[in-house]
Amino acid sequence: MPDNPLLQFVALVVAAVVAVGAVFLGAILLSLFLGLALVAGVVLYIRLWWLRRSLGKQAKERPVRSGEFVEVEYTVVDERSPSDESSKDPRD
Repeated sequence: MPDNPLLQFVALVVAAVVAVGAVFLGAILLSLFLGLALVAGVVLYIRLWWLRRSLGKQAKERPVRSGEFVEVEYTVVDERSPSDESSKDPRD
């Protein structure tokens, strides 16, 4: 610390200006971050709403069948006869 009271006063004023500037800069950066987070949240909400809406339309267009059967597609890899030895469980 300088012994000169005028230099002490100038240093105090400069420190106060720097502190106030840092607070303002922090507030601006915080508001920028919160604004971007708000915009991202709104965009995400609208996107999810749009997807739910389109899925709801698809569900209404294609009614669900109720019953005991499940319709699937499959591919036969290899056909085996019941008497084929290779079809037995190797643990037997």
